[in-house]
Amino acid sequence: MSDIMDQRISEYDDMLETYRALEKYAADIIEHQVCSHLDGVMQVAHRIKTRESVLGKLHKKPEKYTTVSMMTDIVGFRVICYFADQVDLIAAELAAHLQVDWERSTDKRAMIAPDAFGYLSLHYICLLPGDQEYPDALSDLPFEIQIRSVLQHTWAEIEHDLGYKTRFGVPRDVRREFSRVAGLLELADEAFLHIKSRITEYQKEVYERITNDRADDLHLDLVSLKEYMKRSHGMVHLLTEISLISGARILDTDPEDYLEQLDYLNVHTLGDLNRLLESEQEHALAMASELLKIAEIDELVSTVGLYYLCRARLVYGDYDGKAIAGFFLLRGHDREQAQRQAEYLLARRRRAI
Repeated sequence: MSDIMDQRISEYDDMLETYRALEKYAADIIEHQVCSHLDGVMQVAHRIKTRESVLGKLHKKPEKYTTVSMMTDIVGFRVICYFADQVDLIAAELAAHLQVDWERSTDKRAMIAPDAFGYLSLHYICLLPGDQEYPDALSDLPFEIQIRSVLQHTWAEIEHDLGYKTRFGVPRDVRREFSRVAGLLELADEAFLHIKSRITEYQKEVYERITNDRADDLHLDLVSLKEYMKRSHGMVHLLTEISLISGARILDTDPEDYLEQLDYLNVHTLGDLNRLLESEQEHALAMASELLKIAEIDELVSTVGLYYLCRARLVYGDYDGKAIAGFFLLRGHDREQAQRQAEYLLARRRRAI
């Protein structure tokens, strides 16, 4: 090994603790002050380049890096989001909290030829913010942040694993196949954005129709059920009454588990759910009163209304023991437990007659 490389190793070793301190301060800003408050961030990862990796880069580009401190990516962060349109939103928030070296930052998305496909990512070279007190040794040390969607990340990781670095590195027919796959991932990114946009539009439509009492024919799905739980005056009233009975406060929770149960009870649309609420509300409140008055419960989840409506329908509807047990098997109960639940509800039906 040359004397110059020995000097570079010594420089790296001497600065390693400084880089660790830089990583710690930058991670606090990126992970806790920025990304923890943003929607769509799937993962934040960071690392310090190993001695071997630094030496490899110095060997490849000796004319560019005469000292280790000239390298901008010894401390590196990667922010992965779900959708491509979130990259710029996350980048803007990071730029508001850090000093971005715009001259050395690169947008790989804009650099690729318009008739080609490949690696897409936004790379920021950053410094710690100058308006806060950090150790002097860290003030001029750069670090890199890569921001990309999960599909862009998938492409980059596979490309890296296969060692595909330049267009001269693999045969022409393999390069063509790489390009085709990259194009598919880019189309998939766009397709997911389109799906997200359609879901957003559907949420607005559901909200407007429920608010204007025009939602009876909407099929039950997670979006329509969530909006119904929040916007339906009848459901809000039922939850309020249950809360008064128990003295517990209601915590918002995801109603997805009830979609299969409602389907089992032939509740397929919001109109069906309205009719279930209208016909079984008194029965549901009676059951809740019997069970919750004696229980010491501080909190109930917002699906408690659906819980009692479903059981009221099983008691007062036209369901035999086998059908009622089948309902409880949806919840993952074993057959003996499901049968015991069915017998309990049948006994309640006999008392009500």
